[in-house]
Amino acid sequence: MNKKWFMIILVILTIINLSILGTFIFKRVYHKRGFFPLGREEHFIHMKKQFHLTDEQVSRMKSSREKYESKIEALSQELKEKRHTLVKELMKESPDSTRVEDMLSLIDSSQSVLQREVVEHLLADKEILTPEQQEKFFTVILGHFLDGNKTKH
Repeated sequence: MNKKWFMIILVILTIINLSILGTFIFKRVYHKRGFFPLGREEHFIHMKKQFHLTDEQVSRMKSSREKYESKIEALSQELKEKRHTLVKELMKESPDSTRVEDMLSLIDSSQSVLQREVVEHLLADKEILTPEQQEKFFTVILGHFLDGNKTKH
């Protein structure tokens, strides 16, 4: 009976985790307009105005973003495949709990790599900005993490 409850709880927690992560990835990566709900150029025009960026800073941030997107796209695809494998295992009549744990560990590892890429990208953008711009930039980033609201600046 204990093992049955463990599996039920594990399935529920996994579904919740996948739903949250799926929503995050959809909003950040697979949105129809990619990372830019306003559109790529409009996004950088908005950033230029909001943070008082020079043309050189905008150019460097665009380059940084392109590198970041290519890395994130590959990692997101890898994560999607791992989640797919996990769900297929969970769908079995008698899922192998060891296999489920292994898949969860692989997913955790991929999520960690993805998070590190986000941090590396933020640090790369930080190097482009002046100290005043950095303060405003990270205030906006913090607001996004706390609110989840991309439009509030």
